[in-house]
Amino acid sequence: MIKSILTWTLLLTGVCILPASAGNQILLRNTSPADGTPQVLAADRSGHIFVISALQSASGQFSSRVVKLDLAGSRLASMDIAQVSLPTAAVTDAQGNLIIAGDAVSPTGLVLSEGIVLKVDAQLRNTLFVRSLPAAIGAVTADASGNIYLTGSTSDASFPVTTGAYQTKPPVKDIFGTATYAFLTKLSPGGDQLLYSTYFGGDYTNCIGGSACLGKFGYTIGTAIAVDASGAVVIGGNTTAYNLPTTAGALATTCTCSYRNSAGFVAKFQPDGAQQLRWSTFLTTSVYPPPYEASFTLNGLALDPAGNVIVGGSGPTGLPATPGALQPSLGTNDNAAFLAKLNNTGTAAIWGTYFGGSRVTRVSALRVDVQGRVLFTGLILNPFQPAPANGISSSLPYVARLASDGASLVDYYEGPVGQDLAITSEGGFAALGQSLWIETANPGPSLLGVTNSAGGGYSSTVVRCELVTLYGIGLGPATPINGQVQNGAFTSSLGGYQVLVGGVAAPLLYADSRQMNIVVPRGVGVAAHVQVVTPAGTVDGPILSVPYSAVPAIFHDSQTGLAAALNQDGSINSPLNPAKHGSVVTLFATGGGANYFADGAVVPMGIYNAPATVWAGDSRSFEVVFAGDAPGLVAGIMQINLRLPDSLPLGGTLTFTVAIGGVSTGQNQIAVTP
Repeated sequence: MIKSILTWTLLLTGVCILPASAGNQILLRNTSPADGTPQVLAADRSGHIFVISALQSASGQFSSRVVKLDLAGSRLASMDIAQVSLPTAAVTDAQGNLIIAGDAVSPTGLVLSEGIVLKVDAQLRNTLFVRSLPAAIGAVTADASGNIYLTGSTSDASFPVTTGAYQTKPPVKDIFGTATYAFLTKLSPGGDQLLYSTYFGGDYTNCIGGSACLGKFGYTIGTAIAVDASGAVVIGGNTTAYNLPTTAGALATTCTCSYRNSAGFVAKFQPDGAQQLRWSTFLTTSVYPPPYEASFTLNGLALDPAGNVIVGGSGPTGLPATPGALQPSLGTNDNAAFLAKLNNTGTAAIWGTYFGGSRVTRVSALRVDVQGRVLFTGLILNPFQPAPANGISSSLPYVARLASDGASLVDYYEGPVGQDLAITSEGGFAALGQSLWIETANPGPSLLGVTNSAGGGYSSTVVRCELVTLYGIGLGPATPINGQVQNGAFTSSLGGYQVLVGGVAAPLLYADSRQMNIVVPRGVGVAAHVQVVTPAGTVDGPILSVPYSAVPAIFHDSQTGLAAALNQDGSINSPLNPAKHGSVVTLFATGGGANYFADGAVVPMGIYNAPATVWAGDSRSFEVVFAGDAPGLVAGIMQINLRLPDSLPLGGTLTFTVAIGGVSTGQNQIAVTP
């Protein structure tokens, strides 16, 4: 049935990665699960990075943990913070002190209607102040004097505003609900003085539906903030309020929004000026009526050296994209990441570009470097990506660097980040997600991510004999090299390249400059340091955990999202070539744990059974004809032959789940005759 060992091994392990330029080296460092779930990131001017995570103790108590690292990713210090349970933003001041904002959580895990901002010293030894606000804090920044600026959202009439602030009237409220406002608050460096504080919002939203509109008020939330050298503050966020204040001549003074779909907003304040609101504009689609429930969401904002405002988020067609930008248009029904540079008066878009489309994208965070280039991170949601397996995300996180004129992409990297971003003291970036990336000042190869070759999601956990794919830049040879079989096993060296897992050379199935496919050796310990040995030197990688339990995943066809399966006649299963009722279908998996063969061995013909269970979405179990190491393929690939029942659901696809070693792969699909 399988004609070529090599052909099928590459079919099952080869995954396409988008191009990336050969820029500076990027270090991949795993965040420790013991430190909690990473949330936000900050960097100081002295070469330090702070990772702030949400932490839950064994007793169920919620808190945060800060870990301080150097630019090599080495751990320097840590500190637990009981007051903040869900960190939402962080920044360092000129002295290197760390300011953290977030939400308070009750002992039972409920988010309280209280935002917390606090400052800790640069050595993570002492808490310098803690202050609460009746609000959700979405973003924080600091100026050169150490003053602290906050934005977020509140519906509380007791939210503290200062005398003479721009908007002191609280949100409208009735028995059915209340409006929600953004806010801008300025605190002294010690947190003890409220220097300026204002609401910023509108009470009303568009709604047609009679009694269904009861309780539908405007909702405005601040998600991003920046301050310039003059003390002017720019906030950005999202709103459903058509009467949010805007200024004459602004880019957009009318909001095509409703209670179902939001628009973005950007507003510039001069807290100590006679004209506090310098300008304000919507960021909204020009299509009216807007696509159903199509919202623009603003998640990132930064200032360039000229004071122009760069924003990033995601939204539908009709946003202010400009000719000559990287991607000036978008399909009618698409939704994609969007970035724009507004001039420093808010009256025009200097440039605007979409980013993505057929694969839905979003921007999660955005920064501008000293050269005016735009660094942004986020997620690509691939509609053909299979459902998540074993808790691994099916989204594809990325970091990109856009030229200052918005016309070209300087760098693009995919890997386990996509959540938050910071500019380091060397001018590179640090990016946070499932792992931490640190861009160094040195050029060279980079290992960006490690995945189960079948599951496709990035992971910090592998098992023995699992097929694993390493992604990066300059990892292997410029000309691809296929795995070589000698004495019945794949070799551990190709063209002078090797991968060491816990110091043990792994069988190499494929190698090129951006991708290497390996099999995790049987002899690794419970923690394994990954290193790529090249003729020019060794590329340092992460330390992976190696449990004894299975972490199985089914191989998939990246073009269709279906399982990479064979029909009974040996042909490839597809929507145009579905399996027949009552026939036998062959699936392939990896991550089932150690097997009976030497590292890299080609499995001989025979019967090598391993327990596997297959059941449909309606809980019916299938007959498993064979389950074990796949004959003719490299040890580490498991073959599962299942017999389809004589009657199947209508629709042309069959959803099923496989359990290997008692661990489920999650949902998968094959094509079947209707």
